[in-house]
Amino acid sequence: MRRLIIAFLALVLIIAPANAQPSGGDASSLSPETGRIALTEADAVIDLGSDYRFYGPSDAHNILVNMWGNPPSEAEGVLGIIMPANATPDQRSWGAIITWEPIGWVASDDARGADYDGLLAQMQADTRELNAQRRANGFAQVQVMGWAQEPQHDSVANTVSWARELRFFDGGQHTLHYDLRLLGRYGVLSMNAVGEMDQLAEIRAGAIALSRRASFNPGARYTDFDENRDMVAGYGVAGLVATGAGVAVAKNVGVLALLLKLAQPIGIALLVLAAALVTPFRKLFRRKTGQAPATR
Repeated sequence: MRRLIIAFLALVLIIAPANAQPSGGDASSLSPETGRIALTEADAVIDLGSDYRFYGPSDAHNILVNMWGNPPSEAEGVLGIIMPANATPDQRSWGAIITWEPIGWVASDDARGADYDGLLAQMQADTRELNAQRRANGFAQVQVMGWAQEPQHDSVANTVSWARELRFFDGGQHTLHYDLRLLGRYGVLSMNAVGEMDQLAEIRAGAIALSRRASFNPGARYTDFDENRDMVAGYGVAGLVATGAGVAVAKNVGVLALLLKLAQPIGIALLVLAAALVTPFRKLFRRKTGQAPATR
């Protein structure tokens, strides 16, 4: 199990040169939207009003690949990117990458008793081991400083959020990695933002605002779950935090690669490993009932 965690972190903290730069792109070619946005794949909507801009799949591809220097695979499955209305992708700001993970209904009965301090300690220990590999390859070491925000489960809004502080030993600012998950009947709507630590208050406020503006349509809401018909995810809320919900990890790390000036986002290898990790994490974070998740 520990080898799997180390392998997982090895991909998350992928080794790359420190002088990579975005490949360019023109923000004037983008066509952002405001107001009410339908997220058809997730059977959800988000009402941005005039406070935020939504860049749809085509624009998101342009931003991620042409402006932020990621390979095309990092734009696959991205529903869009949301940014504050007073910012553009070529400025220092923050943006939330939106993805939909049809993993089924995520049980929340493991959230209260989850050992998030233990999970953090394991991540920190394994990252220290990986730094030997980074040094051997001539790249900056990285340190998981801690939770910038400890995982929080809102049982009323049916959301899960957490944030991590990372330090790269290259003289740059500490990096903030903020994750927000909206739980639905059929899966999880992910909003993932990466910035610098001095943006924590701004990004947290933005994430809270977006979580209040987003909603699943009637019939697709978390409370619409039918235990006799619906698929149950292979892990609960604690496992959702531990695994990063698979595909969403690759998408937000693609942005992390840019902001940390890394040359290579994780790519498809992480998706394969994330799938392999589901079973062991399911054992670690199994529901209190002791029943194995199943498709009903």
